[in-house]
Amino acid sequence: MRIAALTMVYNEPVWAPIWTRHYAAQLGADHCYMLDHGSDDGSTTNLPAPLHLVRLPRSPLDEEWRLQTITAQVITLLQTYDAVIHTDADEILIADPARWTGLRAWATAGPPDVVTAIGLDVQHLPDQEPALDLTHPLGTQRRWVRFASAMCKPAWVRRPVTWSPGFHSSDAPLVLNGLYLLHLRYADLAFGLNRLARSRSQAFASPDIGLHQRVPDTEFTAMMHAIADLPRRPGPLTTDAAPLRPWLNQLFASRLTREDARYKLDLSLNGDELWDGRHLLHAMS
Repeated sequence: MRIAALTMVYNEPVWAPIWTRHYAAQLGADHCYMLDHGSDDGSTTNLPAPLHLVRLPRSPLDEEWRLQTITAQVITLLQTYDAVIHTDADEILIADPARWTGLRAWATAGPPDVVTAIGLDVQHLPDQEPALDLTHPLGTQRRWVRFASAMCKPAWVRRPVTWSPGFHSSDAPLVLNGLYLLHLRYADLAFGLNRLARSRSQAFASPDIGLHQRVPDTEFTAMMHAIADLPRRPGPLTTDAAPLRPWLNQLFASRLTREDARYKLDLSLNGDELWDGRHLLHAMS
C-alpha cells in the first residue's frame, strides 16, 4: 500500500524535524509532504531529502483557507497514493504498539477508508521532568498523557472527506481502529511558551480566530502546572477497559446530537487524570 504523510508548517523549528523524523521512519521520506506557509526562520531549509517541500507565500492565518488548501492537496495525493495521513506538525500518529510494529504493519490489516485516532496530549510535569533534549528521542523523556477529544482526529483517509476547520472531525462515520494521535503541544513548557510567542506575533485573518494561540504566558504556564497536578494512573492503556473506554463512550455519544453540525463531536472532553503512556511514547520514531 502506498501511503503519504502530509502537514502544513510555519516556523516550526522543534516540531517540523520531529514530524519529519517520525513519518520518514514509518513511511519513507519520499512519501512525506510538507506545505510551508512562508517560514522565515530557517526551520524548513535543512530537512532531509527526499521529503517533498512545497513553499506557499505567507498570508494571515485563515482556518478556512488552510482547510481548503490541505484538502486540495489530499485529493491530489489520493490520485497516486492509496491513503493519506494528515496531521499538524506537533501531532504524531502511531499504531497500537501492542498489536502492530508500525503504521505500515497496521495498514496491511486493511483498515477502513477513514479512521479517527484516539487523541492524547503528551504532558510535561515542569516541576519534576527536565526540559526536552532534542538530541534524544522525545518518547523516552516523557511518561504522562491525557485524553483530549479535540485531538481525536480523522487522520487516515483513503478517499476525499469534508473536514471541519482544524481537522477535528469529518463527514465520515466515527471509526476507531487502533490508531493513537500523540499531541506534543504540551510536551515541554519552554517550547510551548516559545511557540506561543510566535503565534501571538503572527497575523490572523480575523480577530476571532486562534484565540487559544494568543493567551498570555502566565495563563499558559498556570494551565500547564494545573494539568501536571492531576491524579496519575498507571498503564498501559487499552481501548476496551478503563480508564480509556468510558471516555470513548462519551465521544461516540456526543455525535448523536451533532449530526447536522460542522463539528460532529464534543471537542471539550478532556481527561481528569494523567495516564501512563510510556508504551505509546516509546513507539515514536
